Amino acid sequence: MHLLYGQLKVVLVLALLQELDVRTQKDIFRKHFNMDLLECPQCFLGQREQCEKFFDTIEEPAKLDRLWKDLTLLVDPREIYWLELNENRENVKCLAKRKMTRKISKDLHFNPGGFQMCRNSTRFLAYLEERGYLPATIGYYIHHSISPLLMQELWIMDFPVPRSFAVCGSTLFQAYAGSTLSNYLKAPIDLRLEMAKQLLQLALKLSAGFKGFRIYLTDFTADNFAYNEANGTVLLIDMDTMVLVESNDEAESESQLSKKYKPFPGEGFTYDVNAFCDNQDLDANIYQVCLLLRDQLLPDVKNHRLKEMLNDCVQCEDDKCDIRFKYANNLIDLLVEIN
Repeated sequence: MHLLYGQLKVVLVLALLQELDVRTQKDIFRKHFNMDLLECPQCFLGQREQCEKFFDTIEEPAKLDRLWKDLTLLVDPREIYWLELNENRENVKCLAKRKMTRKISKDLHFNPGGFQMCRNSTRFLAYLEERGYLPATIGYYIHHSISPLLMQELWIMDFPVPRSFAVCGSTLFQAYAGSTLSNYLKAPIDLRLEMAKQLLQLALKLSAGFKGFRIYLTDFTADNFAYNEANGTVLLIDMDTMVLVESNDEAESESQLSKKYKPFPGEGFTYDVNAFCDNQDLDANIYQVCLLLRDQLLPDVKNHRLKEMLNDCVQCEDDKCDIRFKYANNLIDLLVEIN
């Protein structure tokens, strides 16, 4: 028997509704977690107790909301779920991001478009072990998706990232951070100026790093940041494309520490990972944030001084710019002054 396209859609919807009757949200995420356990038992066994408790806090949404999500998954393979949690008798919005397993290079020094570390860098692995993660767990996340572990660590250290509720296998449960900055490119100028200031502060914070490590994003774009309207903060929401570098604590002066990033010819952010790994403080994050502000967030800014400083920050010509970190601080001061 051959079904017409319209009839096929009806059958599909009915089948999904029937599935919704037997599968709760808790069951869906338990199934995901059990699948991850089968793939790597030694990686995730230590998460079971915490995750079981967390699953019990997930509220069941209306059937139509779940039906819509199941239908969108048919055309959009990214597994992203909007959830509500019952936390201390209050409903809390949560975003579940399930990172699909993908095969990547075992050499993290050569992993373009993903998480990269400098060769012979073992301090980060030792740091994660000191934080209580099992070696198998560390190895899995480093070679598949570092975001779940690193987002959790940065939130604990008060970096501007969403709150992490739990990491369960390949699924990261985070507080809903708001819409991405791509949705604010035409927002009122006062709001965009505030976002610009926070992005510059964030770029400096990532460059300073944590516990002897610096973070260089390699995809510093509007889609990787969100604006939380409830508290007026810009948050970093994706860390899958980055280079993690051990900082050099033995350098004696800022001039020895700092190095100017020089872009390669071509579109977008181009880089050689070796430039990040020479134990100098590279201003690559500052270059990228200035480029984002100049070309996307503030292309229509009227303030001539601000426009000129953003352009100088991007170009950073040798005769008038030795390092971009000074521009970042000066831009923050100017944004505070005019806004």
